[in-house]
Amino acid sequence: MHSIGERLEEARKRKGISLREAAESTKIRSDFLGYIEQNKMDFDLPEIYKRGFLKNYARFLKLDVDKIMTDYNSQQLSNSRLGKKGGAELFGQMEIKKPAAEAGNHGQPEEPAAYGRIAAKKPNRGNESDSSEEDEADKTFYMKVGLIFVGTLALVFVVFGLIWAILGSGDSKVSGDGPDLREPAEITEPADSTMPASADDKRITLIASGNVYVLVKQQSDNQELLRKTMSDGERVTLEKDGAVDILFTAGENLLIEHAGERLRPSTSGTAKITIR
Repeated sequence: MHSIGERLEEARKRKGISLREAAESTKIRSDFLGYIEQNKMDFDLPEIYKRGFLKNYARFLKLDVDKIMTDYNSQQLSNSRLGKKGGAELFGQMEIKKPAAEAGNHGQPEEPAAYGRIAAKKPNRGNESDSSEEDEADKTFYMKVGLIFVGTLALVFVVFGLIWAILGSGDSKVSGDGPDLREPAEITEPADSTMPASADDKRITLIASGNVYVLVKQQSDNQELLRKTMSDGERVTLEKDGAVDILFTAGENLLIEHAGERLRPSTSGTAKITIR
């Protein structure tokens, strides 16, 4: 039957993968992988790391991880038994002590020697400790993976929520450069916010005396004729077809020319007017 190292080496070569490529994929140093394939598991690393390397390497080569680890545990147990002299660790350690009479009564007739005392010691259970440490490492790894998954899922929900909120905003709000708009404000001239215009006058001119955000929409087809922040002294002339809604953020900085008249909103805030 092939050893663990031989099975790993055979699986790697069957896939046409070099030790260097395997090291890059598993993030395990190539010299450690070489020791594992040569069944030299006595390299200078804690046992928990050796088990982790062996498990990851077997998983990378698509081998039965449980079978590999079971064979490794059996191999370690067998090596442990062979390394103990006379099986002392299996059956306990025998300590022979001389009787006190022999040590203290020189010149007196010797009494028959006692058999001494037998002190039994429990076998070493290092493998059980290593196994529990390995289980703890696996639990920590899966816990971290779960936390990362939950965090990613929460971030996706937040992003979709923001996109939904942006797409679901109505026409009554202006997004981007300006704040939300309120109800229509009064106009100084004329008093009515809906101003008549001659039938052949299809032009409207906006003049800024300071920074003001302006949105002009045509009522007939809801087409945006203008959406921008105008700066001091800027002048924009638009061609319109029918009535238009003008939304602005700073009425004190906006002057409207239409049908030979100049109109300025009486409010200093955000408002909306209609010009026909």
